[in-house]
Amino acid sequence: GTRRRLVIVGGALGMAGAPMLAARAAMRSGIGMVRVLVAPPNLAAVQQRVPYALAGTWPELDEDVRASVLEWADAVVIGPGLGRSAESRALVERILRAWRGPVLLDADALNVFAGAASELGALLAGRSALITPHVAEFGRLAGMSIAEVESRRFEIGAALARTVNAAVLLKGVPTVISGVDGERLVSATGNPVLAAAGSGDLLSGIAGTLLAQLDDAVAAGACAAWAHGRAAELATQGRATIRGITLKRVERALSDVWPGAAITPEYPVLAELPAVRDRA
Repeated sequence: GTRRRLVIVGGALGMAGAPMLAARAAMRSGIGMVRVLVAPPNLAAVQQRVPYALAGTWPELDEDVRASVLEWADAVVIGPGLGRSAESRALVERILRAWRGPVLLDADALNVFAGAASELGALLAGRSALITPHVAEFGRLAGMSIAEVESRRFEIGAALARTVNAAVLLKGVPTVISGVDGERLVSATGNPVLAAAGSGDLLSGIAGTLLAQLDDAVAAGACAAWAHGRAAELATQGRATIRGITLKRVERALSDVWPGAAITPEYPVLAELPAVRDRA
């Protein structure tokens, strides 16, 4: 548990791949343990395809949240492949009411609150929280058109961050991270390889890992955006075109993104990650 524990909630019927991508990215980003909670029909697929992750089904009752999340997690990612339904919204609310620790919401965990940003803000208040929408998800949540979001990319996240009580990572070119206190960071790494379905799931796994280890939503979002983009750049090095480059190559490149600082661990630890030492 020294490298922290991350719970990923998603994977509605037909969308098991999204939380699995997030789990793989988390492992390549240095998380210690991952637990993936999916719809019951997808449980076997997760256990077969992500053998290093613990797997379970969506918590249906408050006591289920306690057993699978509260008593285990350091951070929670909700949304990859979650689906847009009343059941999905109820699940998000159930977890957020019970879990008061660091949380990242992406994809359908945001879509189920379309036009209801203040309601989401009430649930996220009082914790380290990060949301990671692309422009369409941002527009649905804030009640704006895609064109309006794009035209105000650099400043538009600040108001939403205050409304939802969470740092906002607006994906795109460039990626802009806005904090609740007005802090703003920009990441320009990346290339068009990331404009593919599943790319955001990788980002969720990276950012969820950093949120668990740092407990700082803005820093986690900014570092994750940089690492995500840098992995895409490494995945395409030496190629004349991005055509044919898949997210699997981006996922593999994540292992080469993290800087290797030489540290001397304290007895009785044999080795430790720089980020964990810094946090301690």
